[in-house]
Amino acid sequence: MLGEKGLDRRGFLGLVGAGVLATATGGAVTACGAPPAQQTGTALGGAELAGVLPTHVPVEFAKPDLPGVGGSPAAYLEYPAQLVEAIKDKPGSGGQVTAMTPSFWPVPPGLGQNAYYGAVNAKLGATIKFEQVSGNDFQQKLSAMMAARQVPEIVVMPSFTIPARFTEGVGTVFTDLTDFLKGDEVRKYPMLANIPTDDWLGCAFNKRLYGVPFPGSLYPETIYYRADLFKQLGVAPPKSAAEFEQLCKKITDPAANRWALGDVFRAMVRMFGGQGDWSRDSSGKVVNQLETQAYTEAVKFTRSLCAAGYAHPDYVSGGLSGTSKHKDLFANGQMLIMQDGVGAWKEMLAAQRPSDPGFDMAAMPLFHHDGGKPSYPVSTPTSMITMFRRDLPKDRVEELLRIADFAASPIGTQEYHLVNYGTEGTHSTRDAQGEPQLNDLGRREITLTYGFFAGPPPIISNPAYPDFVKAQHAWYADTHSHRTKPLEFGLKVDEPAEFSKLAKEFQDKTMDVIFGRTPVAEAGKLAEEWRRKGGDQLREFHTKVLADAGR
Repeated sequence: MLGEKGLDRRGFLGLVGAGVLATATGGAVTACGAPPAQQTGTALGGAELAGVLPTHVPVEFAKPDLPGVGGSPAAYLEYPAQLVEAIKDKPGSGGQVTAMTPSFWPVPPGLGQNAYYGAVNAKLGATIKFEQVSGNDFQQKLSAMMAARQVPEIVVMPSFTIPARFTEGVGTVFTDLTDFLKGDEVRKYPMLANIPTDDWLGCAFNKRLYGVPFPGSLYPETIYYRADLFKQLGVAPPKSAAEFEQLCKKITDPAANRWALGDVFRAMVRMFGGQGDWSRDSSGKVVNQLETQAYTEAVKFTRSLCAAGYAHPDYVSGGLSGTSKHKDLFANGQMLIMQDGVGAWKEMLAAQRPSDPGFDMAAMPLFHHDGGKPSYPVSTPTSMITMFRRDLPKDRVEELLRIADFAASPIGTQEYHLVNYGTEGTHSTRDAQGEPQLNDLGRREITLTYGFFAGPPPIISNPAYPDFVKAQHAWYADTHSHRTKPLEFGLKVDEPAEFSKLAKEFQDKTMDVIFGRTPVAEAGKLAEEWRRKGGDQLREFHTKVLADAGR
């Protein structure tokens, strides 16, 4: 996750998004957007939150070179030369604030030994004392702290590590922020008001708002292809399943140590018309994605690609699971098509272009199996949730909201620059394209700490590679026009604990078919077995929570 800025916040979001999808869908089998927790589940979303969510009031401090299209991310070909001071008054009151954030990187030097901390704290008017907890340990740590009712003033929780029974206990540990932020109340914090409505959905529990979001992506992943090698081979992206199969056949050449693809299964489910983990059939019945024709056809189609020898042997053997090896195979041209998070595009260019200027990758345009109109069922774009301890007085909560407001400042502001690049001349300098680049001190001291408190809407920016900026902007604009919201979009669902192993079990059974470990005929039996092993009971649960949410 280390890019040309040390740690790129949007690259991180893309990687997180991919992780969320892989975990939450269990290979597009069942919905587990939060770890299974209670014996009786809950859901929240839609009309129930109309009076709870903040008003969206967009702000702009630097005009984008390529505006967003219908809500897709805006793009900047150049980093703004002049920065605006967005927040005139210091948010803090001069004291110390305790905060716990997740860490996915080495912990930097602490207070008194970190010039970055000193610079941001001076601007905030408060001394933030961070406790950084490994992302792998965060869920367990937070669970223990909640049980003891002993949490720091600020807790930043990854949306993919929500502890068991969190919905039950959130109101006993964390402050209800609804009356501070609902509707036009959020206008007191203009940078927070800039965060789109959908990003706040993941911060709502028990019909109330308990957090401030760090926005993520609606599109956690996509298919990439080696555009440079496609050009050499005289091939182009496909527009149907038949064209995709012919493409794979044409570019696969084991004698040249070249195969078409690795894991593309979830993208194949979308290609065949998958509408998310849960949907309704023609009769209105709630069905799991595993029960749909789209899922079965995707399994059979992906199996046929593997059986024909178009998939890299390491994928078929299971050797790519849980590793980043697919990136290496893609980079060295042994695998020309891969599925990865949206942040992988920028990060791979940064890693490969310096030594291979001709390296070019692109996101494959969406396509439908029969050549018709494609669709992309989007994910709730809440990546992180920032919460405040419940026992804090009103004026302290307002101070912490002002600090979060500072962290949410968008590109073009001095605040954004400070949070992401530290002090210019000390932590970073501008390169020939005007893009800030962290120096050795910046890379050592700056990680996502303050930046996790809140964030502006995602943007596209990489002055070093304007071709990437234009291509990603175009991909987002096109994909945004094909987005659909799944049946449970924005719902907060805690599944009963007895179903916790169901997703992984059927993910494994699905891959057994795809890899040829079990006969392809088993693809048509997966749904029946899933229903027998608890799927029907899980359907009843989701039917009820959908009804409770007015869906």
